[in-house]
Amino acid sequence: MANTRGGTEDVVGLARQLRTSVEPGAWTGTDLRATAADQGWEWTDHERGPRLRTPACEGRLRPVDEFLQIHVTAEEYVGLHFLLEEVRGGVREHVEAFKRVAWILRAGLGEPHVLGADDAYASFHDDTPGWGAPFMRWRGRENSLELRAGAHGPVLSLLPNGPSEGWFRYHREHGSGTVGGFIGTSPARANVGMSFAGITRHSDWKEYGRMLARSLNTMPAELAALGLSRSFGFHGAVPGNGGPWVFQFELGEHVQIGLDDAVAGLFGPERSAPAPEELGWAEATEERHRSQEIAYHSPRYTYDEVNGTRLAMMVLETAEALGIASPGGLSLTDWADHVKSPSDEDGGTVEYHVVDYGLAVTTNP
Repeated sequence: MANTRGGTEDVVGLARQLRTSVEPGAWTGTDLRATAADQGWEWTDHERGPRLRTPACEGRLRPVDEFLQIHVTAEEYVGLHFLLEEVRGGVREHVEAFKRVAWILRAGLGEPHVLGADDAYASFHDDTPGWGAPFMRWRGRENSLELRAGAHGPVLSLLPNGPSEGWFRYHREHGSGTVGGFIGTSPARANVGMSFAGITRHSDWKEYGRMLARSLNTMPAELAALGLSRSFGFHGAVPGNGGPWVFQFELGEHVQIGLDDAVAGLFGPERSAPAPEELGWAEATEERHRSQEIAYHSPRYTYDEVNGTRLAMMVLETAEALGIASPGGLSLTDWADHVKSPSDEDGGTVEYHVVDYGLAVTTNP
C-alpha cells in the first residue's frame, strides 16, 4: 500500500480507529479540530479542504459546497478521506487494487452492512473515477466507514450518514430516471432506518438504452472490485406469449448476455422478425450455455473491455423484434434482486437485497 506505510496492519488499524475512536461531532470545523487534537493528528489548511496528517498517512476533509447545502444541517464538512494506494494504470489495475483492500477490510471488520456503486456522473464524492464507483460501507448510528473507488485509487472514508445517504436518495428521487448505480443492504441491525428511492421505470426504448448502456459499461468492473458476480434474467411481456424468460445476464469478471430457449422460436421470416444472428446473437453450442437453456449468446467480454453500448443495443433491438412494447414490459426473474457475498473461511456468506437503478427493472409483484 503506497500511502499506508505499514500495509495491511495500517489499513485495518486506520479503519478501526475511524470506526471506533474518531468522534467528528457535528462535523463542524470546531468539532473536527478538537477531534484531530484528540487523535494527535496535525491539521493543515489547504485550498481543497484541510489535511489531517496521521502517523501512517494523510487525510482530507471535504468542505460543504453549494451542491451539498440542501443535504446538511450543522455540518461544515461531509467526509474525511484517506487515499490508501495510489494506482497507476487502467481499469484492471484500479479494480485489483480496490479488491485487495476490500479483502483486507473484510478479514479485519467482517462483511460490510451495505455495498454497491454510485453513479459516476452524479456521485456524492468529488473524485469519482469514470470506470465505476463501487463502495463497501460499515454503517454506524450517525457516521459510516466506507471503502470507495477514488480517481487515484481506493479511498477509506468516514462519512456522516445524513448528507451521504440523503444525497443518494434525493438524486434518484429527482433524477427522472437518469441516475444509475445500485445499492445492496444486508439484514444487519445497523441498517435499521435506512430508506431508498424507488426505481423509475422507463417508457421509451431509446431513453432506456442510454441508461442500460451506461450500466453495462461500469457494473461488471464494479462487481469485480467488490468480489461479486451476478447471474439473473429479464422476463419480457411478449404479445401472445405471456412473460417468458427472454434474456440471461452474466456480470462480473466476464460479461455475456444469453437469449433464452423460451423465445428462440419467435424469430425468423415466418414470424416477421429478424433472425437472432441478424441482431448480433451467435448460436449457443457450449454445454455451459445449453445447461442453462440459452439458445443464443452475445459476445463475451472481460470487465475491462466490455462494450456496454453494443450489449444494450442487442437487448433493445431484440425486445422490439419480439414486440415488447416498452421497457416497462421487462421484469426481473426471481431472486435477481439478491446477491451473496464471497464465502469466508468457514463457507459462510451474507445476502444483500439489491435495488438497481441502472438496470431500472423491478421484479414482478
